[in-house]
Amino acid sequence: MLLLWGRLMWRKTCRKLSGMTFSSRANTLVVRQRRVRPQGGVVLRYSSRPAPGTFHRECDMQLFGPRGEIVSPVMSSDGRNVGGCRIFIDVAPWARIAIHALTTNMGTGTDASYILIRDIHSLKTMTFRGQQSLYWESEGSQAEMEFSQGFLETHARLRGQYWTLHSGAQEPRSGLP
Repeated sequence: MLLLWGRLMWRKTCRKLSGMTFSSRANTLVVRQRRVRPQGGVVLRYSSRPAPGTFHRECDMQLFGPRGEIVSPVMSSDGRNVGGCRIFIDVAPWARIAIHALTTNMGTGTDASYILIRDIHSLKTMTFRGQQSLYWESEGSQAEMEFSQGFLETHARLRGQYWTLHSGAQEPRSGLP
């Protein structure tokens, strides 16, 4: 069995793959294979090219590496980031992600101002509303943070850090690393 998944799709196949072409709409594609026999396996060839359409927003950002700083995007003066903005975080495939951040100026009484953090591996999503210190851990090596249109319009801010965790380890919930 071969499982291919990316940000906007997934496909499982159990048939012969010879000559099969698979296209992803995103800039990442995860391939997972389950082998029944030790001599089995799949050889994959890939290529990349610019996407014909736009599948990202102008304010989207992508962060790579074992640790880094997270700063929320700001609303463009012409309002072109309609629909919110996203930050994609990718770490080594064997690691998990921890995020610790502080949200400020979130406003009051509005359900439209929020931050979603999604684990791309499990697709579990947590929503954070209001001014707070937040801590989150992934199950996999990829995460997506989505800042709602309301978050951007209220000029709310998020500042924090992300770092890698060894797979399966629960980290203490202390201050920023």
